[in-house]
Amino acid sequence: MASSKDVTDALRGVMDPELHRDVVSLGMIEDLRIDGDVAYFTLNLTTPACPMRAEMEENVKRAVAGVKGIKRVEMKTTAHVVTTRTSSDQTAALKDVKNIIAVASGKGGVGKSTVAVNLALSLAASGAKVGLMDADVYGPSIPLMMGVKDRPQVRDETIIPPLSHGVKVVSLGFFYKDETPLVWRGPMVAGAVKQLLTQVEWGDLDYLIVDLPPGCLPAGTLVLTASNVPKPIEQIKVGEFVMSYDGEKLVPRKVLGVFPQGKQRVFKLKTPNRTIVASGNHPFLKYHRKLTWRKLEQLRLGDRIVVSHCIIGGQTLPLPNINHNSDKIMLPKVASPDFMRIVGHFVGEGFVKVQKGKKQPVGLRICEPRGSKFRETYEALYRTVFNCHTFEDNKGQKFAIASTPLAQLFTALDLNHKAKDKRVPDWVFMSPLEHRQAFLRGYAEADGTIRHREEEKDLPDWRGSVRSVLIVQDTVGVGTTNKRLATDIHELCLMSGLRASNIRTRVREDQALPDGRFLAKSVQYEFEYSLKVDQRPFKLARITAIEDAGEEETYDLQVDQYQNFVANSIIVHNTGDSSLTLAQTVPLGGVVIVTTPQDAALNIATKALAMFRKLNVPILGILENMSYFACPHCGEKTYIFSAGGGKRAAAQLDVQFLGEIPLNSRIREQSDLGNPIVVSDPSSPESVAFKDMAYRVAGMLSIVAYEAKAA
Repeated sequence: MASSKDVTDALRGVMDPELHRDVVSLGMIEDLRIDGDVAYFTLNLTTPACPMRAEMEENVKRAVAGVKGIKRVEMKTTAHVVTTRTSSDQTAALKDVKNIIAVASGKGGVGKSTVAVNLALSLAASGAKVGLMDADVYGPSIPLMMGVKDRPQVRDETIIPPLSHGVKVVSLGFFYKDETPLVWRGPMVAGAVKQLLTQVEWGDLDYLIVDLPPGCLPAGTLVLTASNVPKPIEQIKVGEFVMSYDGEKLVPRKVLGVFPQGKQRVFKLKTPNRTIVASGNHPFLKYHRKLTWRKLEQLRLGDRIVVSHCIIGGQTLPLPNINHNSDKIMLPKVASPDFMRIVGHFVGEGFVKVQKGKKQPVGLRICEPRGSKFRETYEALYRTVFNCHTFEDNKGQKFAIASTPLAQLFTALDLNHKAKDKRVPDWVFMSPLEHRQAFLRGYAEADGTIRHREEEKDLPDWRGSVRSVLIVQDTVGVGTTNKRLATDIHELCLMSGLRASNIRTRVREDQALPDGRFLAKSVQYEFEYSLKVDQRPFKLARITAIEDAGEEETYDLQVDQYQNFVANSIIVHNTGDSSLTLAQTVPLGGVVIVTTPQDAALNIATKALAMFRKLNVPILGILENMSYFACPHCGEKTYIFSAGGGKRAAAQLDVQFLGEIPLNSRIREQSDLGNPIVVSDPSSPESVAFKDMAYRVAGMLSIVAYEAKAA
């Protein structure tokens, strides 16, 4: 007669194909008893969504049936989901949640929310207890997909999540309605994700799925730093300070994270004075009776958004100390408005003269011809500020100053660039408002066309009386082939309270001049700005255009406390912080990266994976969505967007490939109806693909949990 020990010894030879340990040492065999020639026991799997369930059941039965004296096997299969959480994690609201899974992507438009929904539903269909959290603050879609219309109940400041298709669902969309007051400020914004995690009565869950939204800006977008210097977003470093809106004013806040978001489709948003390019899900601060954050894809022509205008702050620049003979020239110790006016004029019309055949600067040349409108003005300014002598150069086409110390000063101030490489030095942006305005006047009198207009208008006052007012306006027309300089001047205008139009481009074709010279084809960058100052710190700008701008490499920031920053003089919210907030709030069991089959998948997945690896989050695998089109009649697969990007990415990055989800309009249609495909048609090829993916994810989580305990 067989004994329990005989059966146990036989089962030690049955290995879990994923954990690579025998089912006995893993504790999977429970309630074993022998009654005559019948063996009764329970096979307790690590998850009801075990991808190897059928194989393990067959192997266990075969092993027990092979024991001498056993003629019948009575096996019951159950599952007890293993946890990736540790005893040190004491988050009260999550104490009975065994595993938290993030669903993320390196770009928008990959169907990430659809994957999160069908992953949750597939796990629930296997018998697991599942929750689904929508972490999108500014355009949550999970409630629509899950068919949840009513807000959850709140009991003693704890949110009770509604149940839909057997899954507990919580989304900020339940609370962020049109009547939500003003803007989510301070800790309320920074803690939105944390609040959903910690203030919801999740109860006993095997899996909590969290949908993380990306939102981003392309490389080259200018972020306003705390020193007032605009800096391309891709050059911002963790630990730097940028300007953030606290609901009343701009304040410096530390950058906690810089997130490359991969290459994705972006859109160009224009106001009369500003242009910004962003992904469709990047939030902007809209005003309509109150302030609310709205994603770009939710904005319409005519909507008004909040923009940064005049920045009052700044520090007077101490000038570099240059050795010189004080009897011949005077070099000021600090910048002044007259000095800044000279610098602005010099950026437009001047250059540092270098001795022929040598690198030694010997003086300045200013291309202001004899008889021109501002020649005498600037010769007088140079003599007043520097106590220098000016003389004619190039038959009166320029005036010159022969002074090595003065040339050294202008070189030290980063003013020694050739025409095509000129730019506004960083220290100019850091200067006080009066100095910046003086610089812009100097540039206008050098390289701009100033149009002076005076007009009398009859304007009513508050009593209803009409009075005649003289309106004086000076408008500067800028045109240059130097894109960097045009961008710098435009940005300086906006932050100095001067109204400026958007930059336009005009192509100038090849041209032969009467004097025999030839001008090659070039691109001219043009705009206008007013010399009239408006010192309001913020303005409302009406949206005049939203245009498709193709695909670009994109980035996002996480900014401390207020979670927003100034980009291209427009206030935008950061979104990439959701991943960091989630990882800092509670240990994640793992992350699923969603990509598409294009060749760019490897690059996108690499950047997304790098971010989560820095956060020490286990990578459960890569899923390729919209992988192929399956003909509904013959079943033949057609790879519309190319094939294998996700699989190649997984192989090269040494992570699990979770499978391919086909492209089918029914997936979107059923989601829009609140009846996702795995519920509405569970036997369809699409549902089978989602189920296989969910089982692989569950299996990978079991491996993560086992390896964590073994360590």
